Amino acid sequence: MTKCPRCGKDASSLPGTICPRCGLRVYEVNEKVRCPEPSCRALVSKKLDYCPKCGCKLKGYNFSEFIKMARSKIDETLNDKF
Repeated sequence: MTKCPRCGKDASSLPGTICPRCGLRVYEVNEKVRCPEPSCRALVSKKLDYCPKCGCKLKGYNFSEFIKMARSKIDETLNDKF
């Protein structure tokens, strides 16, 4: 069980749960993702556009930005080993 962030009523934390009192989709609010920034990796709400810890963008990446992040992580890993 979890509490609804809007009204405080107890609601199930199972996927697809809707608050019985106010109708908020509790499962969407409680979904979490990891920050893609290698030095941060904070667990944040899926609804946020930017990480509150480091300010990294969480949504709306294009393919070239993903490639840059992957390349950065690979370089960092190789530098740590050698």
